[in-house]
Amino acid sequence: MPQIDPAQIKKILVVRPDAIGDLVLTTAAIEALKNKFPQAHIAVLARKYNQIIVANNPAVDEIIIDDFYDRIAKHKMIRLAKYRHWIKYLKQKKFDLMINFYSEFPYALIGFLATIPFRIGDQEKILFSWLYNFPVRQNFKNPAVHEVEHQFKLLGPLGIEMVNTPKLKIYPTQESIAEGKKVIEENRLQGKKLIAVNLGSGSSNKAWAIDNFKELINILAKKYKTKIILLGGPKEKDLIKEILREIGGSIVNLVGLSFEALFGIVSQMHLYIANDTGPTHIASALQIPTVVVYNSKFQKPGRWAPWANRHRVIKVVSNCPFPCNPPVCKRDICTTEIKVAEVLRASEELLAGKGSLTQEENKLELARLSFNILTFGNNPLKNKIMKTLKDNNWHVWDISAEDLKKMPIRGVLELLLKYDINIIQTIGQSSLKLKIAALVSCLKTPSPIIYLDNKEKDFESINSLAHYYLDSIK
Repeated sequence: MPQIDPAQIKKILVVRPDAIGDLVLTTAAIEALKNKFPQAHIAVLARKYNQIIVANNPAVDEIIIDDFYDRIAKHKMIRLAKYRHWIKYLKQKKFDLMINFYSEFPYALIGFLATIPFRIGDQEKILFSWLYNFPVRQNFKNPAVHEVEHQFKLLGPLGIEMVNTPKLKIYPTQESIAEGKKVIEENRLQGKKLIAVNLGSGSSNKAWAIDNFKELINILAKKYKTKIILLGGPKEKDLIKEILREIGGSIVNLVGLSFEALFGIVSQMHLYIANDTGPTHIASALQIPTVVVYNSKFQKPGRWAPWANRHRVIKVVSNCPFPCNPPVCKRDICTTEIKVAEVLRASEELLAGKGSLTQEENKLELARLSFNILTFGNNPLKNKIMKTLKDNNWHVWDISAEDLKKMPIRGVLELLLKYDINIIQTIGQSSLKLKIAALVSCLKTPSPIIYLDNKEKDFESINSLAHYYLDSIK
């Protein structure tokens, strides 16, 4: 990979204007930049909505407020005058380096036309990757590569590698910490287990069933003789009324807090329980033990799981027979499939001090949660691989030659979509029908299904099998 001369880098522009969690997950890369270029001026292009994430970060010298994102998110046209404004503005700023962590066209274009000397972005955006003079292949088709790892790939041309497991960084103000402590004192929770439950979910995800949350809150409050801190955004206010009516004595209602206030209260917790959403990554950055519930097939814990803190990820194989699109889905099949007992057990383990994983253990756990595997073959080796996967709680299905023969291509494709298959492993015999279905699947799925033709390769353990999958998607 071509390298950029560090001596030429005095001013750096980091582009990350999207969601709260996305910017939180970029803070490790920002700190790595500051460590590599301690004298450089680092500016972050963010939105008013998410700028709080880097507001007190000592690695960030400047925050520039973006006004492209809302139009991009709503698929609206961006006027030529706006492009001209930003090109002129960036030219005046005289940045030496731009890193487009958001990987959208308008930012690549303005960096190019503003003649920023070094521009880094995702090579796989083939329609505009030519706008970068240092394109990097991030390989988003691998669902077991975490977002933090994707960010560090973009730092490769700068000679920066991810060493061990870098931590995310958020810096609450002293005022917000003091306010969080005040809430604890006012509710007489000093010396008790401090547990926060966030009911919210991002617009692209499905939330765990409210009845499950209520049952869990009741159990935890009684077991640990405490009150549960209830968090959420504006759209959770109706849910709160229901919970207050039924178990109001078990909770402290803090739904609707500002992000700054949220930092202060979450920083005091012994445990944080939530759906997959932005504040979950805030808890990770604050090193709060976290239980996160992944409900839909759409959600990929391999990319979006908590990072570098003690945590437990709960995800089961959904029985929903429909292709998954949470923003428009009106069904609640997946929201009740994860049982209260599973989340309770994970919570108890974290409160007992468990949940630490090595970097290698974490990689294998993310692979287990992210890969949905369909095996095909009729021999002892296939049976051995199936048993190894099932014994270690991997998501695996089998299709026989007889069943496959009866199925049309459309039926095979429906099967792949139903179980969100991302790896097909044929063992001892190939299948043209499965190959065609895997190719056609890219019209229906964000990433193509990987077809692995395993003739005779044996595997000594689940670790060697997991690495076979991981290495095959590089």
